[in-house]
Amino acid sequence: MKKILITVVAALVASVSFAQTNLRFSQVYSFGWQSSVPLGAQADFISRAGFNGADFNFGFFVTDNIAVGADFAWGYNHKSVPAEIYQVSENCAVYAALYKTTQTIPMKAQFKYLFNPEGFVKVYAAAGLGATSYVEYTQIQEYEFSNSSWGFLMSPEVGVYIPFGKHAPWGANVVAGYNWATNNAQNLYFNVGLYFSVF
Repeated sequence: MKKILITVVAALVASVSFAQTNLRFSQVYSFGWQSSVPLGAQADFISRAGFNGADFNFGFFVTDNIAVGADFAWGYNHKSVPAEIYQVSENCAVYAALYKTTQTIPMKAQFKYLFNPEGFVKVYAAAGLGATSYVEYTQIQEYEFSNSSWGFLMSPEVGVYIPFGKHAPWGANVVAGYNWATNNAQNLYFNVGLYFSVF
């Protein structure tokens, strides 16, 4: 009886230990659809939210709570203005619709802190530093104007990992963050996507 009890206790301890190990990430990768709301000087050009974006993120956990990794995103905003008269040059004016487009490509190294590494739903905060490419594009009939630049980027965000099962490596990733850059590329962004984790 004593041997059976010791075997049962050992099996329970092993299963609990295995379950906890399964709940802790060693790596996590996510891909999501991104929407953004322009702010500051970017909103002066296009104030309308954009829903045509994507994000790829990965992190390697150096402790149970702390991950280092990188984030790559692409954001696109578009606005059309009804036809009116535009003075293209001193001697030329056209009556046409105006089309405005912005494109942002932020790339950053990221530090991520997981508040509850053993929780079923995992909540984190992150901070990123890097660079972003920003393009403003205007088209009036056959006349096209563009302005592109690179800037230094800082980006805080919060997010949550929601697994599809108790020990499932797959799940949903929901993120909200803020991009601030020296080249006027400023926006709030929201990601909804999938993640894959390695335990």
